[in-house]
Amino acid sequence: MVTNKQKRLSKATIDQANNVSIVAIAEANGIALVHQSNGYWRGVEHDSLVINDKKNLFRWNSRDVGGGALDFVQRYIGISSFRDAVAYLNHADLAPVTEPTRESRQPFKYHFKNSPDFQQAANYLTTVRKLDPQIVELLHRKGFIQQDEHGNAIFVWLKKDKIVGATVQGTRIDHEHLGKRGTFKQIAKNSKENFGFNLSLGKPERLLMFESPIDALSYWSLHRGLNHVTLMSMDGLKPNTVKQGLIYFCEKTGRAPLEIAFGVDNDAGGHVFYDQMRAEHALTSVPYTSLIPADQAIPHECLAPVVIAAKQAAIPTVALMAYLKVSVNLRPGQGMSNGYHYQNALTKGSFSDLPEIATGIKPYLQANGIDWQAYFKQHAPELASADRNNLVARIEGVARQYQNGDFQVVRDVPKDWNDRLQIHDRFKRKVLIMEQQIGASQHEIKTKQHDQALER
Repeated sequence: MVTNKQKRLSKATIDQANNVSIVAIAEANGIALVHQSNGYWRGVEHDSLVINDKKNLFRWNSRDVGGGALDFVQRYIGISSFRDAVAYLNHADLAPVTEPTRESRQPFKYHFKNSPDFQQAANYLTTVRKLDPQIVELLHRKGFIQQDEHGNAIFVWLKKDKIVGATVQGTRIDHEHLGKRGTFKQIAKNSKENFGFNLSLGKPERLLMFESPIDALSYWSLHRGLNHVTLMSMDGLKPNTVKQGLIYFCEKTGRAPLEIAFGVDNDAGGHVFYDQMRAEHALTSVPYTSLIPADQAIPHECLAPVVIAAKQAAIPTVALMAYLKVSVNLRPGQGMSNGYHYQNALTKGSFSDLPEIATGIKPYLQANGIDWQAYFKQHAPELASADRNNLVARIEGVARQYQNGDFQVVRDVPKDWNDRLQIHDRFKRKVLIMEQQIGASQHEIKTKQHDQALER
């Protein structure tokens, strides 16, 4: 007997899956892309990832793989099973490459069937993602978060009390079929372009931008006294969503925000995006500030390699550490982590490359520090002067922070605000266990004292 699972997939089913836009897949999975020219997109975190949206093909040069939508889901997203990849693409509400042009984009329709039972979504958000239960309950009651008939959490996008889109977050963890992410996630079809999940607290004075709704609510969960702000999700890293968020803020409040703060991920993509926003999209009237989680943290494994390399080359440790932070976010081999187009041996290398780099920096050591301008003119002559100036200013700023003791050496560096919340929750649990153990010990001591008194 042949089961449904064993049936061969039809050519039409496979073609339908392969017709889903790779750009849409990337955006739905929070993969930051930069639109270059003539239909080409490049990955931010992995700049060797190139997507041709006209042919709907990708190439991941550093891994020497490429292909269509199904290949992208299997090789890049991590859904290794071909059958699971086909099912994912055919059941996900993602745009096909033949989607109508922007001029004929259809208005958003809220097609989800809200479940009267919110328990599955609530359990996932509070137990798995550790969001504050009071926040989750409040937002559900106010209509900002719903649960659909499949148990997914629906983050509702509201604009002037009108539903204009939604982010769908799966609540069932399945690493086998959904790769390292483990849960299904997507932006609902025809959601308002360049917009996102947002909410305001008090009388907003600041605009805080995040990569996802859960990151935004994680930040709120960690800062329960937060007030007079608008929180907004970009569902990725999208400059145009920042612009539309700013316009909407001005429309709602009648004034510009005092600042736009970016709570993006503490990874290569987040740092590239923040640097590029400041360098290429900055506003003279509204300052851009960083809310990157644990941006002052130095991984414990960085200390010895940096200290040893700096000592051998006789250059300041803070200068080498700042250079490592700005170039690769203290993580060699993880790609470029600055928005100034600067790459070096550390971009794809390891800590073993530090001694040679430190030796190369040594000739530029002056009485007042490293002459970074001269260093980059010699070692990165291809950099535009604006990029070089921004790069130097960033390194010098980070070096001053380190010199002033504004850093923490840690073993676990949170990648995003939900990671930070998870670490905070684990710490609270450890403290609670310790308090319980101390309480039990004190109770045992008192009991023994009473027993001894009775014996006397």
